[in-house]
Amino acid sequence: MVRRPIKQFSGTLDRAEDEEVIIWSFIRGEEDSDEIRINAKLSTSQVLAQAHKVKLKSLEELIPPYLSDYTDRFEKKKSKRFPPSRPYDHTIDLKPDFKPRDCKVYSLSPKERIKQDKFLDENLRKGYIRPSKSPMASPFFFVSKKKAGALRPCQDYRDLNNRTIKNQYPLPLITDLIDKLMTACVFTKLDLRNEYNNIQIKDGDQWKAAFKTPRGLFEPTVMFFGLTNSPATFQAFMNDILKDFINKGWCVVYMDDILIFSDDR
Repeated sequence: MVRRPIKQFSGTLDRAEDEEVIIWSFIRGEEDSDEIRINAKLSTSQVLAQAHKVKLKSLEELIPPYLSDYTDRFEKKKSKRFPPSRPYDHTIDLKPDFKPRDCKVYSLSPKERIKQDKFLDENLRKGYIRPSKSPMASPFFFVSKKKAGALRPCQDYRDLNNRTIKNQYPLPLITDLIDKLMTACVFTKLDLRNEYNNIQIKDGDQWKAAFKTPRGLFEPTVMFFGLTNSPATFQAFMNDILKDFINKGWCVVYMDDILIFSDDR
């Protein structure tokens, strides 16, 4: 039996009338804790302050020992570096009758303007976009995400897509991928960070994907969602870099989702 001293709560509750008060009616303590609070009344701010004291595990602590040689591959900053130019660079091949078109600027709410500034500043810093003098402009606005109140930046490339020659590279059939897993019982699922941003737009094609915002005209230097041939470019990229594993029959890839499977351990 572990004996721990019981400490009476002596904090001062916040006096805000509309603040939720949480009743701690159970014993709470960690293995290395030297005290337990019983029936303490804590305000929301006090609960958050106490949660802030919890030590977060470092990347090294989270990664299993057998993957310790690959720690750098899990670093978030690695996924945000500017990708090198490769044979997979995204091309935007236009139809012969293409003529650049302008577009209107969408009005943004105060909340959307804050999100716009964050999006532009972050991507300018990473080199994912740059100021443009393109004769072509596509609209920029926000759409609501499934999460309540969340906003996703969106470029409306429908006009550009209608005038782009389609890349017919196929996406895998889901039924074919499932058939390959029939006898498998062990699975490892990997998801690529910032999937489309891992591919540059071919030099000389950036102006075609320029988008207009209240802050000005910008053009992407890496792939973003919305371009008609982005899925084909990305699937070809993934199939090529993982072709040895795919051909050996223990890996399947659908866009940025990678599944490694085995009949046993």
